[in-house]
Amino acid sequence: MINTLKMNFIKTDDSNTINTFRKELYKTFVAPIDSMWQDLYIASSQTYLIEKNNKYIGYCCIDNNAALLQIFVNNENRYLMRTIIRNLIDSKLISSASLSAIEPVSFNACLYLSKSLATNTLCYEYSNRALDDENSLNVELVSPKYSNAIRSYYKEYVGFDDTFGYVDNLVSRKELYLSLEDDTIIATGECRLSDTQLSFADIGVAVNKEHRKKGLATKMLQQMAHKAIEQDRNPICSTTIDNIGSQKAIERAGFYCSNIIFDMKFN
Repeated sequence: MINTLKMNFIKTDDSNTINTFRKELYKTFVAPIDSMWQDLYIASSQTYLIEKNNKYIGYCCIDNNAALLQIFVNNENRYLMRTIIRNLIDSKLISSASLSAIEPVSFNACLYLSKSLATNTLCYEYSNRALDDENSLNVELVSPKYSNAIRSYYKEYVGFDDTFGYVDNLVSRKELYLSLEDDTIIATGECRLSDTQLSFADIGVAVNKEHRKKGLATKMLQQMAHKAIEQDRNPICSTTIDNIGSQKAIERAGFYCSNIIFDMKFN
């Protein structure tokens, strides 16, 4: 336990308490949270309960690089947000933050205290553009017989070595699609129905490097967006600031940038 002024930051693995707070946090969001940040970065970070006067008033998530990735303070104590973040900095629990303005109170508090700012990830929502049937891509749901081929494909074209059942999970949930040309996979698409944001589905695509610059990414993105809409979900996706090709494909597919994750350094 680390004491800073009148606040205590207590390491915890108490998922029940954190999930209760997290549900309240999600109600404050003005845009959906990106699934990669939620399921990869935030999920693998260290969680702390924030204690004031022997009562838990919220929590925060901090990664191995001392970056604040998520923070929640209950409504009664939101006025303390800047003070709490200052305490986290002074206690050397954090030296930076990676946040977006989907929760403006914490974002603005971090921005106020930051010494520098850099764009990390662009997060997109879909503008409900009609699917162009004439230029649509032939896609099919991935069956278990293709699982090994998809794993090899991801390793070669995405640099992702699936050693923990990621592909199998998508296949079992019927959230993975492919497009073939002469029995060769030319593109894959994911339409992941969020378990925490029940109005949204996260979209992702990967194009065979030998078939790039043909508009396949845009076509697959459109197909995945409409797969989501067919299931009463709003499509969302994201890409890093340095991936210009991905940004262009996403925007051509009918997505617009609704929020940005920024890296803020405090010293």
